[in-house]
Formats: sequence, C-alpha cells, structure tokens
Amino acid sequence: MNADKAAREWVEESALRAAGAAAIPIPVPGAHTAVTSAIEAYMIYHVAGIYGEKLSMGEALGLIPTLGAGIIARKAATAVVGETVGWIPVAGWLLKGAASGGTAFAMGVAAVNYFEKKYPQREATPFETASIKDWVKSAVAHILNSTAKK
Repeated sequence: MNADKAAREWVEESALRAAGAAAIPIPVPGAHTAVTSAIEAYMIYHVAGIYGEKLSMGEALGLIPTLGAGIIARKAATAVVGETVGWIPVAGWLLKGAASGGTAFAMGVAAVNYFEKKYPQREATPFETASIKDWVKSAVAHILNSTAKK
C-alpha cells in the first residue's frame, strides 16, 4: 500500500479520536489541550512510522509546532473555544469536539505532506504500533513535566 494513502487513513482515524476526546466534558482547565496534543503526537508518530521514520515521543510532540504557524493559531483558537464554550452542555461539547477534530485533521494532513515531500511515493512501511492508552498517559506526563519546568 502507498504510504500517502495509509497515512491519510491514519490521520482520519486520529482526527476522530481527537474530536471524541475533546467532546468529553472534563472539569479541569487545560486537560483537553493536553489530551488532544498527546493524540496529535500519537498521530504524527504513526505517520512517521508509515514512512519508515522512527520518532521518539519528544520528537513527535516537537513536530506539532513545526508543522506550520496557521495550524498553531488554529490550535490556540481550539483551546480558547474549548475553555469558553466547552462548559455549555451538549452544544458546547460538540463544538469543542468539532474544533479539535478539525485541528487534528489539519495537523495530520500537514504531517503527511511533510513526510511525502521527504519520501515521495514511498510504500507504507510495516511497523509496531504503540498502545494509544499508554502513549496518551506518557505524553500527558511529558507535557505536564515540560510545563512544570518552565
């Protein structure tokens, strides 16, 4: 299978995960941003793996801001939407989920484009996937530790 096609399928699944995670009401400010960032890093990690590149968690998290200023602006807007309308039952939760899913999808497309330019028309590379539960737990801890050190 073509890496571009396999990676885009992975991006679609990951955007749905991010949307679902963001739509769950969690009464802790910033919790959704940490969880969706972890899901986005998980997505980038796997897109890189599909192209044959192995990234560490820190490298996957580090690629989030390097994928483009427009995406970072949308990520900031999503965080603001989540922290403001996310408290409105049902409609706010759905809006928050849609905003996070859209941002994750845009970031995933940017990641696919980045790796496709680096490795044009490559065949998908089989690789061992990480458990999303373990990844998210580790990534959130990594994010919180990085934030606490600042």
